[in-house]
Order: sequence, then structure tokens, then C-alpha cells
Amino acid sequence: MTEGRGGAEPPSSPSVLLSSAFGSPDEGRPRLTPREAHDQLAVKLDVTSADLDGWQVATQITRTGFALPSRELREYALKLSTQAVLRRAARLVGPIRRAVRPHYDTMREPFRGELDVDRTLENLAGKEHPSPDDWVVELREDASQQVVLMMDASLSMAGENMAIAAVAAAVLALKMRSEDLSVVIFEDSAQVITRLDEYESPEGLVDKILSQPVRGYTNIEDGLRRGAAECRRGRNPRKAGLLITDGVYTRGADPGGLAADFPRLFVVLTEDYKMNEELCYRLARVGRGDVFRVKHHSELPKRMLEIANRVLR
Repeated sequence: MTEGRGGAEPPSSPSVLLSSAFGSPDEGRPRLTPREAHDQLAVKLDVTSADLDGWQVATQITRTGFALPSRELREYALKLSTQAVLRRAARLVGPIRRAVRPHYDTMREPFRGELDVDRTLENLAGKEHPSPDDWVVELREDASQQVVLMMDASLSMAGENMAIAAVAAAVLALKMRSEDLSVVIFEDSAQVITRLDEYESPEGLVDKILSQPVRGYTNIEDGLRRGAAECRRGRNPRKAGLLITDGVYTRGADPGGLAADFPRLFVVLTEDYKMNEELCYRLARVGRGDVFRVKHHSELPKRMLEIANRVLR
């Protein structure tokens, strides 16, 4: 599935992307025009310039063999990919509403909260002289919590899988305050690319995900270790880890015991023929969380939205 014919709208859209993505040209190399950048990417992907769109680029940009000859062309491709990922995530999320939860209190200010008629009438029943404490209002408070998302960035994720994972991460980024989301990626070792209590725009997050080298083996142990450390530094008492994995680790030790280091750990099990279900369910059990199954990787962003609506409330 693509963003549609003419999604990049050359030449006007490349002009905007080029001016926002590029600084100075490479040393000794003439600056590419927007049309040249767009045409070079089209040739690289073996499509016409009119048919080139950002999603096509996003599914290729993390592949080892997708080498681009200049820094500015790479930045143009990255910007095009990032915008395509964010468009997909935004269409899925729809209108953004902050998660809230209700609680009830006596009316202390005339216009604070909404009168809860049932609770108020229950308090007033049988009383000749009501007291101020009988009037009950419903108040809504921010139900935010902090989440550490841990994502596989090993070689098997290169290409479309990583682009889809970026959409899933963008879904969370659009649903949450930036300061409440941290993202950890892991391959041979793990790296924190965004941190709790620090601002990062959704565009910046996707850019960082698609810029990461997708390579090596799968070290779930180090991913969980770095994720738990990041969870501990968060200031919100409501915190959870969210691990996307098929449960197969090819580097590091059995990660099962590390789940206990999280206040709660949820596991998104991406199903395939080699998955380790036992480990995924053990991680969720030890982490006092749950397992969310994804039958096909393409379903990951939609499943992530369901998880966000459930876990963040």
C-alpha cells in the first residue's frame, strides 16, 4: 500500500522538503535542485517521478543496500519518509484527545466540574437542611502515564518492517505528551533514542527511528535493561514498559528476569513461525502486564492504537 499517486507532489513539495531538510551542500558538490533530488530517488526506486511517494522511500531507507550518493539526497529521502510515516499514523489516530479519568469531590467552586446529579440526590435524600458537602461534582484529571517503548532494530527488521514499526511508534507519539514517551531500540546492543521528561516532536522521533542502522542480532536482554533504567528515571508514578518482539533473542542471555524491573511490562507479540510464545508470556506475567498478539506485522500500528487506548487510561 502506498501514499497514492503523486503523494510527494513534485515539484512544489520537494521544494519545501529540500529547503527544510538541507543546510549547506556537501563539500565540492553542487547543490541538488528539488527536481533533481526527486528524480534521483525515482530512478533509485525504479518508478516514474510522478509515481514516487514517501511510503515507497520509507520502506527502503533502512535497507543496507539503499545507499544514496550525497548527504542532501539522504536528508531529502529521510524527510519524505518521515512525513509519509506521520501521515499514516495521523490518519489512524484521528482527532487527538488527551486521556482523562473522572473523580468525584464536593463542590468547592461554582464552576469547577460538572454536577453529578445522582450522587447529589443520594446525599440530599431525607435531609431537611442540606449541607455544602452534599453537592457532588465530577472532575476530570489528566490520566497520563509514562511509557518506555522497546523496539527491535536488528537486521530482520530492515525495510518495510521498520517503516511499519515507525508508524506504530508515531501512533504513540501522537497520543501522548512527548515527555511521557521514551523509545529504546535494540539490535546487538540497545540505545535510548528519546527520553522521558525530555521533549521530542513526533517528526523528530520518526526521523531518529528511520536514521538508525538496522543491523546485527537481537539482544532483548539489553533492550529490557536499558528500558527499565529509563523507566526508573521518569517522574510520573504511573509508568509502564511496552516491548515489541517475537520473543526470539540471538544475542545476550534469557531476558525473563528483567521484566520484574518494570512497574508493568506489556508485550506486543509479533507472530511468525519462529516466535517464542513462552518467553513473551513469561515476560508479561513477571512484569504484571499482558500480551497483545499481532498476527501480521502490517497490523502493528492499528494494534498499537488499541493498546494506547487501553494502557494509557
